[in-house]
Amino acid sequence: MSRPSFTRFAQHYWATLLAEFGTVYLDEPVPRAPTLRVHKYPSRSNFGTTVLETLTANQPSVWVSPEIVAEAELVDVLFEPNLEQSRTALGLLGALITAPCIIETLRSIPTTRNFRKCFGNGLRWQVESDGGILPIDAMSGDDSMIEDSSEDETEELEKQLIVVVPSMTEKQLAGWGAEPNHRNVAGLYELAPIWCTTIVLTRELPPTAETLWLRLLSRGAAQRAAIQELMQLDSSHPFRDVVLRSLQHWYQQMGREQTGRESLETMRLLSQIEI
Repeated sequence: MSRPSFTRFAQHYWATLLAEFGTVYLDEPVPRAPTLRVHKYPSRSNFGTTVLETLTANQPSVWVSPEIVAEAELVDVLFEPNLEQSRTALGLLGALITAPCIIETLRSIPTTRNFRKCFGNGLRWQVESDGGILPIDAMSGDDSMIEDSSEDETEELEKQLIVVVPSMTEKQLAGWGAEPNHRNVAGLYELAPIWCTTIVLTRELPPTAETLWLRLLSRGAAQRAAIQELMQLDSSHPFRDVVLRSLQHWYQQMGREQTGRESLETMRLLSQIEI
């Protein structure tokens, strides 16, 4: 099934914009290890599960500590920054991508299902390196698999999930426990630190040069304003022409899709791009 033109544009945009700042992986399987393409969430064997097994022995509908089998999922964009390369030119975006991250870019307000899928990809990537999932043919451990909680307190959470969307409702943000980011920038939210997740609401971002590279992935008037700002940049700007080419390519793809009024207005603006 062909993916929407915006999804393909967003991939091309990230690959183009971030190329000199690190390594960009498109359609990357998560978990990333080849041995975990098909994996399982291991069962636990301890006193608690033994008691539960005894209590539910005559209840065939109750499974105690089953092994859950799953397959790797493809994420649109996974980025590993070169920490020796300055990201100042990227403005606010550069401040967000200081660690390896999955970048999920959505065209519309996400449904609960959409957001759960993004969130699930982030969690799956996190647990890959801490033994939370195993190859399908591996043996599950026992009590020794239970990690010392004192280690968890000092563990560095190095993998991030960044979800870029035009907007979300207050109810959605509250439901996910999202709070305004410590940077005190409108449109920037974070989940609790343990989830390593940042939400960028592009329509709420202040219209400044610092936010331009995020607002270009917005929608409607906010995106068109960002495109106009990009077109007005000096021709010597290092990102201007390469990003304009990405937008031109998107314009060509949009012409093959059914478009509504909002998309037609965006297409009219994109048709004016000259490099």
